[in-house]
Amino acid sequence: MFVNLGGDENSVPTYFEVVAADRLVPSLKAAVVYALSVFSQRHPWVHRLLAYDDELFALFTLALDGHSLLSGYDSTFADSLYGLKRRALGPRQAAGPRGPGIPPPPAERLSSRQRWYVLIATVLLPYVRAKLDKTYRACAAATGAAQPGGGVLGLALRYSGGGGAPAEGADERGGGSATPPAPAPRERLQRAFVAAYPWMHAGMEGLTFAYHLSYLLGASAVHHPVLHALGLSMARTSGADMMAMDKAKQTRRQALLTSLLPPPSAAAALAAAAAGGSLAARAAAVAARLRAGAVRGVLGVRWAVEDHARSALILAVFGFKALEWWYTTAEASLARGKALPVPPPPPPPRPAPPPLGVGLPADPSDCPVCRKRTVNPAAIATSGYVACYPCAFAYVMEHGACPVSGLPAGLDHVRRLYEAA
Repeated sequence: MFVNLGGDENSVPTYFEVVAADRLVPSLKAAVVYALSVFSQRHPWVHRLLAYDDELFALFTLALDGHSLLSGYDSTFADSLYGLKRRALGPRQAAGPRGPGIPPPPAERLSSRQRWYVLIATVLLPYVRAKLDKTYRACAAATGAAQPGGGVLGLALRYSGGGGAPAEGADERGGGSATPPAPAPRERLQRAFVAAYPWMHAGMEGLTFAYHLSYLLGASAVHHPVLHALGLSMARTSGADMMAMDKAKQTRRQALLTSLLPPPSAAAALAAAAAGGSLAARAAAVAARLRAGAVRGVLGVRWAVEDHARSALILAVFGFKALEWWYTTAEASLARGKALPVPPPPPPPRPAPPPLGVGLPADPSDCPVCRKRTVNPAAIATSGYVACYPCAFAYVMEHGACPVSGLPAGLDHVRRLYEAA
């Protein structure tokens, strides 16, 4: 248990817990598909597995949930991580809503048939839905290629001169009407599926939303229509449940070990016969001890894997995400180190002088009037051009305009500039 280490069996799980448990496996599928796509870049044979990602993940889910359910637990892999379990609906739960102060009645553990139903629902239904989604996309692409969509663009593509139906004027000139060929039965089925599947999908999503809303508001004890169809609800795994499951697990393991190993009386008789000195008896005793040790070792490894598989899987997911972040950061650093610095932008283009002015000198530090080095600079306020103060003052007093731009200017617009020493 990573998220919730058990709890009170009579306390109702929150909406966020049950929804998080439902969405854990789909998010895990996205991580598995991404991992396969990354490995396929270095190992091309892995790319073939991506074509069967739904089947592979269905087998993966079957292994995880099958081990959890068929080992005597009342929860799937995702439920166990959130400290939840599934149990049969009681009469009061099935008859009406659960009140805020009314705890759910205690229920017995799931039967073997109910566990099989839960396993089929958690494995088969997501697989069928994923295949239906892919089939819908393929059929939509096929029907869209055979007949463009509606609207002005679709009609234009359909009735253009590139092989579509002839125009109306051509039918009249030809003296007849061309009827399009009847679609094949397979194409009709594809079009019917493309038209009906979005409504089916919307209906299922709407029903699921209604169950979620009723569970969130406390009007229902079930948060999903599939659980309601199976007659189950979600509950917390209490400490007593965990102790009972651990005790049952130890009992099953002890029974398996007893069935594979010889009884103590037979082992004692074999040891007594080996003590008699017979070579065959000693060899049989050694073989029996080796067999018992091998059985204990194999079962110990198997049970260790079963006990720590969930923890190892979660740690593997976190480790994979950490490695992904590490390599992404390293690649970004290398890319920044190899990138050349951005060159400075080019200087702005030289402005074209107005045709009525004296023009601009080749050197920006020269005076545009006397064409010598600017001395005692002054700026024309109406245009911003700089010239020698005597040149600018004389030109403005004579012409009443800027010497470069020709904009009207007065003597009060000639502003001296003082340079810092």
